[in-house]
Amino acid sequence: MEDEKIKSLFSNYDPELSSDFSFMSKLERNLDSVEIIRKHTSEVRSRYRKALAFAAVAGFIVGYLFSLTLPYLNKTIANWKLSLANDSFCITIAENFSILSWIIIAGASVFAALNTYELSLSLLKTKQ
Repeated sequence: MEDEKIKSLFSNYDPELSSDFSFMSKLERNLDSVEIIRKHTSEVRSRYRKALAFAAVAGFIVGYLFSLTLPYLNKTIANWKLSLANDSFCITIAENFSILSWIIIAGASVFAALNTYELSLSLLKTKQ
């Protein structure tokens, strides 16, 4: 009985199908747009990777160059510490100088890396 009801519901159902040509042209347009998006995504991803590589190199170089100056700065601070009074606040700063200097080096490296990333992203243009 239910089969007859279902058959009667679908007996008058005759959907109109589009022609093969219009279906294929629509499918090709959709595939072309997917290909364009895929190429654009690939180019943008490549651009971001290059910018990230430049930023990493710049941050490493800045950190390395600043860390080369540490022995000279430590010697200067040690000589400066000898000329200070024992109860001075500057003694505390001088004793913790290596911690402060590494924080400054890290900050300078991050600053250089972020600016290099932004600059390289703006200079690397996508192909159109």
